[in-house]
Amino acid sequence: MSVADVNSSMDALSDAVPIALLAVDNRRHIRAANMEAEVLLGLSRRAMTGKALSEVLYFDTPIFELIDKAESLSGDMTAHGVPMSGPTLASGSVHDIRIRQDDLGGFLIAFSRSLGREVADAGPGVSAFGRILGHEVKNPLAGISGAAQLLMRKAREDQSELLTVVLDETRRIERLVQRLSAFELFSAPRMAPLNIHSLIDRVLSAERAAFDGRVTYKRSYDPSLPDILGDEDHIHEALQNIVRNASEAAAASGGDGTVIVQTAYEAGFSILLRRGPKTMLRALRVTIQDNGPGIPSDRQNAIFEMFQSSKSGGRGLGLSIVSEIIAAHGGQVKVESKPGRTKFTIFLPLAGA
Repeated sequence: MSVADVNSSMDALSDAVPIALLAVDNRRHIRAANMEAEVLLGLSRRAMTGKALSEVLYFDTPIFELIDKAESLSGDMTAHGVPMSGPTLASGSVHDIRIRQDDLGGFLIAFSRSLGREVADAGPGVSAFGRILGHEVKNPLAGISGAAQLLMRKAREDQSELLTVVLDETRRIERLVQRLSAFELFSAPRMAPLNIHSLIDRVLSAERAAFDGRVTYKRSYDPSLPDILGDEDHIHEALQNIVRNASEAAAASGGDGTVIVQTAYEAGFSILLRRGPKTMLRALRVTIQDNGPGIPSDRQNAIFEMFQSSKSGGRGLGLSIVSEIIAAHGGQVKVESKPGRTKFTIFLPLAGA
C-alpha cells in the first residue's frame, strides 16, 4: 500500500468518527480537518486548511489556553463544557475538548458536543473561572511567597519552621490553581508513588501553626508501609480538609483538644484502579480522629454532598472535595461520630499490584 493510500484510509477513518477533529501545527495553523469539523465550524476543509486557528475560533475562546497548557505540560489536556465561539460557529456551542500533542510539535484537537449544557450555564463559568484563578489568586500568592523568602534570610531558627510552612503552602496552592485554571479537575489525578507519612507531616505542620497550641496532634504510623499511589497535591488537599475540620472541632472542645492521625495496612480491602489498565491494588488506611462535639446524626449521611455543612457559616465544599478526590483514586472515605469522638477513615491504594 502506498503512502497516498494510507493517507486516504486515515482520512476515511477520521470522517467515520462521530466527533470533530482538527490537526494544527506548532504555529496554531490548521493542517487538516474531518467532516464533523466542517459541520461544526461551518467551513469546508479547503477553506480551513492553512488558516490560523484564531481565524476560525475567536481568540478569547478557552481552547487557546488549553493548547498552551498542553504544550507546557507535554501531555494531553481534557476539558468539559467549554464554550465555543467563532465567526461561522453556531451560537450557544458548548463542547468537551481533548488535546494531544503530536510528534511534529502540533496538536490533534477532538471536539464532542456537551449534552444537556447551555452556554448560559457553562460559558461564563468556565472561562471566567480560569481567569479569576489565574489573576486574582496567583498574584497575591506570589507576593506572599516573595515576602516569606525575604523574611527567611533574617529569621531566627524558631521562625524558619513557620516560614517554611508558608512557602510550602503557597507553592502547593499555586500548583493547584495552575491545574484548576487549566480546567483540570480533582476527578483526573496524576497518579505516582508518594510517601503518605511525609505528606501527613506537612499537613500537621501547617495545622499546628494555624491553631497555635490550641490543639494537640498525635501520630501513630506504621513505618513498614510502602508508598501509596496517588496525586500528591490532590491527596494533600483531601487530608488537609479533614484535618482542618478535626482541628476546628477539637479546638471547640476546650483546652484539651486532640487530633490523632493513624496509618495502617488494611488487610481486608482491595482497590480496583480504573485509570489506565484495570489493576487490583492493596490498600492503606488513614484514620483522623478528634475529641470534638461530634457531627449530628441526622447530618452524617449528607456531609460529603456539596453545600452540606455541619458548621455554622460553612459552605459545605471541603468534604465534597474530599469525597471526589478519594473516589478518583479508587478509594473510600467513611465517618463515625458521636459526642466526644469523630473518626474519618480513608482507604487509598498502595503502589504496586
